[in-house]
Amino acid sequence: MEKRHTTAVLIACKNGEATIGNAVRSAARQADVFVVSDGSDDRTSEVARRAGALVLERDTSGGKPNALRAGNKTFSLTDNYRYIAVLDDDTTLAEDYVERTTATMDGDVTIAAASGRIDSLWDYTRRWNVFVAMRAFTYWSYQIAIKRGQNALHVVNVICGANTVFRADVFRRLIDKDAPYAIDDMFWVAEIARLQLGRVAYVHDARSWTIDPHRFADWYRQTVRWSWGQFQSVRGHRLGSPLRRDASRRGGLRFSWFDLAYLALLLDWLPYMLEPLVLPPLAFLFRDWLDPLWLVGFYLATSLGWIGLVAVALRKPRLVLLAPAIMALDLVYRVTMMHAIVKAIFVPRVATCAWTSPERFELEAR
Repeated sequence: MEKRHTTAVLIACKNGEATIGNAVRSAARQADVFVVSDGSDDRTSEVARRAGALVLERDTSGGKPNALRAGNKTFSLTDNYRYIAVLDDDTTLAEDYVERTTATMDGDVTIAAASGRIDSLWDYTRRWNVFVAMRAFTYWSYQIAIKRGQNALHVVNVICGANTVFRADVFRRLIDKDAPYAIDDMFWVAEIARLQLGRVAYVHDARSWTIDPHRFADWYRQTVRWSWGQFQSVRGHRLGSPLRRDASRRGGLRFSWFDLAYLALLLDWLPYMLEPLVLPPLAFLFRDWLDPLWLVGFYLATSLGWIGLVAVALRKPRLVLLAPAIMALDLVYRVTMMHAIVKAIFVPRVATCAWTSPERFELEAR
């Protein structure tokens, strides 16, 4: 493939024939696209080539980080490109995604990696699917309420594995070794902080879409895995500790705003997780001073209000009708976080960062 752009898109994919074509086509208009078919036994390679990608085929799967490392080595990407964008095989980019993210990085040399807004591909067939609705709700809530504020303070602590653009030299260092956590991007953001490679930026105007699980078992497993990887990184990299040892600093300590922001996030998550366990007994103990129905009413009113706001922002009024299901899944989400904490305690590291992707649906014409 003749080099036509300063950005290379790299996609590691296993058995993604249903989605890889759309991912490659959305990226090929704005970057040179390279796909690693990681032990696929379907038509992934054929579909990716037809869509415009250069493909490396591997007979056996080694997991996403291993596949990305092989793709970078085979195609010499970090030697020939300024930026490396890592996408999932079900990611769709807006036509100006690369331009917006790289322009932000061009304007600030301290940015090591940048990702844009991610939304759920919520097609007509699955318009009443509660799991897709829950992801659409969650993405918008987190990006608006948390990530934009973190970006303003230069303390973004999450890299989106589906749509992140890295400086080539940063990417080379990050994939030099295997990720020891369940999620590679959780390891990468922790390494960026540990090695002081720069900061992570969030570019809200750069839009992308992903296919989310549409069945409960897939949704639950993926949600647990995401949180498990995050809690592994908290434990393994001691994230949330604002004072870091640094022999080069006076006093041997370095203050980290990134970790202070991470600590604030963890302190926010703690009551969120424990609320369903703590509030019922408290409501019972203080029932003579406060009618428990007031607590129920407050929870329902605030939840419905927030869901209504998201429905307006996303222009998806059906979210309001799905509100009871979303509130139920919100309680299950807290269970997944507790499940993930237990997993991180007993399984703090993994030998190989590999997983089986949830069943994905073929995209309808957009």
